[in-house]
Amino acid sequence: MTEVLVLNTYWGPNYWEKDKIAPYPQRSIDSIRHLKDRTPLAAIGVYIKGKGKDYTSRSPCFLIIKHISENEKGEPQFDIQFISRMQGVTSAALIKETPRMELFYTITEEKARTILEKLGLTPSQEWQSLLYEKTPPMLSWSDWIGKHFQEIQLTISNNDYEDKIAEIFTALGFEVEQLGHKQEGEYPDGIAYSKNCAIIYDCKNRNSYFLNAEDKRAVTRYVQHEKRRVEERRNIDKVYFAIIAHSYSKVENINNIEKETSSKGLLFTSESMLYLLYKKVCLGPKFLLVDFEELPTNKVVDLESINNIYKG
Repeated sequence: MTEVLVLNTYWGPNYWEKDKIAPYPQRSIDSIRHLKDRTPLAAIGVYIKGKGKDYTSRSPCFLIIKHISENEKGEPQFDIQFISRMQGVTSAALIKETPRMELFYTITEEKARTILEKLGLTPSQEWQSLLYEKTPPMLSWSDWIGKHFQEIQLTISNNDYEDKIAEIFTALGFEVEQLGHKQEGEYPDGIAYSKNCAIIYDCKNRNSYFLNAEDKRAVTRYVQHEKRRVEERRNIDKVYFAIIAHSYSKVENINNIEKETSSKGLLFTSESMLYLLYKKVCLGPKFLLVDFEELPTNKVVDLESINNIYKG
């Protein structure tokens, strides 16, 4: 059965009218998890009341959901493509037809068609084509990068995980010095170099990773030692450190490492590394490594923050 996703928001009067990653914090993905493998999806963006704001007089929008992901807390994030406003119709009118209180839910394709016909709306062919089961699905963003790199989200050995992360940094355009299991002794897993900066990184092949006191001390030693080497041998003074894990249970001790090493810290997930590679494929020469310096530090780098830096 084909489903249409309905997304409600009170985050702004024009929120749905541009492509974006739309996060839904403090909401569980469980009710729509089955849709993750069915993208792209036809969707409707509706404006509602909330937190003293009332945007129900705004026109709802036709949307396409290109990808659905979840963060380390199981909260959904929707990769949205704006199609068009529903001209001449208010969100209040649409809400009367689907009076549901959830911030996101699905309706059947038959229900969607009935509502749109009643409101006198004709969606674009692009949007309507997603309602037919026989329509071949468009590629999701992860399909652009192939199975080889997607294996970092599967159960693989620590060494294989390190190798594939090094390959992703290389594919992004960095010069990678792989250490870790490639070299005896206590080292970070690798260093990624660009003309402007270096990233000393360590891989954690696990879910719900937490940087405990022991790991904090180890990362601090790695960064202090390798930073001096990078500055002397490469004459690079912008040195970052990064941790890469499948997901994080909580973010602590990063501030301490930053203070002790005078370096900013980046927290990547396996998914965000793959998404950076997708952006590299899409943008080609417009994907600049110098823009890595604009990614948020001291917090988990998610798809939305990557989209904010690497637009298009």
